[in-house]
Amino acid sequence: MAASKRTAEGDDERSDEAWIRTGDSELSIRIRSVTSYLARGGAILDVRLQENEAGLWSIWVRLADRPGEFRVNHFHKDEAKTYVDITLAVATLRKEFGYYGAITLTTDRRPPPKA
Repeated sequence: MAASKRTAEGDDERSDEAWIRTGDSELSIRIRSVTSYLARGGAILDVRLQENEAGLWSIWVRLADRPGEFRVNHFHKDEAKTYVDITLAVATLRKEFGYYGAITLTTDRRPPPKA
């Protein structure tokens, strides 16, 4: 993570970082933090695209110097950035992050039970 500045109250100020741990121990990172991390020489090691039950895709990344997998959130929100079309998710990986490596696809969608 970037070096942090100390405020008068003694809290860390990380205006360019947004490393988030949710209540269910899921790790998330904002798009702007990924791009900032990459600009400082960081690297994405692995990517997974996860399809939820509604058919929306989210991006999960493994970073070179951080343990675990991070869900990519919106630029300004602490909500998952989702894509209706998998092609758009892949385009984001290439255009925004410069990632051209392997991509794992996983899904929560299941076919309806047969009668």
